[in-house]
Formats: sequence, structure tokens, C-alpha cells
Amino acid sequence: MRLRALTPWLWLAPALLVLVPFFALPLGLLLRNSLGRDEPSGGVEPVFTLENYGSVLTDPFYATVFLNTAGMAAGVGLAALVVGFPYAYAVVRCSARWRGVLLWAVYTPLLVSVIVRVLGWIAITADGGLINAALLATGLSSRPLRILYEVEGMGVGMLHRYLPLMVLPLVNALQRVPWDLLRASSSLGAGPGEGILRIILPLSLPGAVIGFQLVFASVLSDYVLPTLMGTTRFRMLAPALYDEAVTNLATATAAAMAVCALLLVVLMLGLGNLAVRRLAPWARTL
Repeated sequence: MRLRALTPWLWLAPALLVLVPFFALPLGLLLRNSLGRDEPSGGVEPVFTLENYGSVLTDPFYATVFLNTAGMAAGVGLAALVVGFPYAYAVVRCSARWRGVLLWAVYTPLLVSVIVRVLGWIAITADGGLINAALLATGLSSRPLRILYEVEGMGVGMLHRYLPLMVLPLVNALQRVPWDLLRASSSLGAGPGEGILRIILPLSLPGAVIGFQLVFASVLSDYVLPTLMGTTRFRMLAPALYDEAVTNLATATAAAMAVCALLLVVLMLGLGNLAVRRLAPWARTL
């Protein structure tokens, strides 16, 4: 009986050995630094103060950074949902052979380095890139469009990078949908569009919420794309946090920004789970 009670903890032991030293301890160190005071040399004075949180939450610069990042994360999440749902629907409804091809197209970008993908998007969206070359050649534009190093170009790159995080949860959710309900609604007079809106979309809501949470949290912490494809006129959280810690040697302030970002992610996760419980109580039975 005692061995049976210890069995779950034995299974959890490998994960705990990784999470405790490489997640819990750094998180505690981050929280401790956020409550300290910055020293000119870049260190943290070990005093208890909330000055860093006060400056982060009241300074217009930090407020703009958080609003820009949250807006971009929400926008990319919604765009991924709009683009990813039809694709996931096609994956579930197509034949087994084509399903493998479509899923392969989703998994393959995950195997390519993000730097390589960003360089590819730079070649596509640059002033002399493929998009502008096609627009100029067809006469649709008389001059190159400014896409690279703009918010729009950065958003497209983020959508491409994080679209798989939306498609895969949607595919998993749609595979659990009893498709007999769609045929039953058709026999009762509902059209294909009405069946999708009133049956498929509500039943796939848990996958949509999970995908949105994954995309939102990933965009919130993205450093590479804002640095290589973004603009300093639209500051994002990760590059701003890096500048505070490395360039300005404000370690405590950077720690407070990181803690606020974690709290924002936790808030978003909580709201998403609450929305699923309230709007899709049937999700537990799928």
C-alpha cells in the first residue's frame, strides 16, 4: 500500500528534477530581484521595495510597451484562428493520405530554425523582395511597399511562426467532434454554413482557446522577430526587457517587467479557461 501511494511521485520525479532547478528556482530569483533596487554597476541591492513595480505600472513608456505587445499578441492570435480553422477543418475532413500531407506541411516549419525563417521573410518582404517585385512587374504598384521593418511585416512573420500552435489544438478538438450531428442537422434542414456555425464552431471552442493561449504567450515573449523584422517605433516587451537588463544595467526593473509579463500570461490563461467553462460546458464530455 505504501509503495502504491509512492508510485505517482516516482513517475513525477524526472519532471520535478527538471522543473525545480531550471524553472522554480530561476522564477524565485526573478521575483527576488524584482523587489530589489538597481545599482549603477548593474547589480541588485538586496532591499525590499516596490519601486520597480511602481515605475513599470505608471511610466508611459512601459505602459506603451505592454499595450503594444498585448495588442500584437491578441491580433496574431485572432489572425491565426481565422487562418487556422479552415485549414484544421480541411485536415480533419480530408482522406487519410492527404491528412498526412497537410499535417506534414504544419510540422515542417517547426523543424526549421527561426533565424532561417526570418531571413526567408526578409527576402520576401524587403523593398526589393519577391512581393514588391511581383507588384511592380504586374503594375499593381508604382513604387515598393514598405513591409519589412514595419508592424505589418512583423505580424506576418509572427503569424507564420506560430500558426502551427493554433492548427494542432484545433485539429485535436475537431477530431473529437461527433460528425453525425452535422449530418443530423442537415437532415433537419440546416445548411452547411449553419451547421458549422451552430455545431462545429461551439464544439471546437476548447481547441480555439488553447491555440489562442499558446499563440498569445509565445508572441508575448518573442525576441527574435521584433528585433529582426520589427521597428523601434513600435517597441515590444522582449527587446525592451533585454535593453533594460543589458544596455541600461537595470536588472531589478527588467525583473519587474518580466514578472508583470508572467502575470499577464497567467491572467490570460485564467480568462481563457473561464470562458471555456462558461461558454462550452460540454467540452468536458468530448
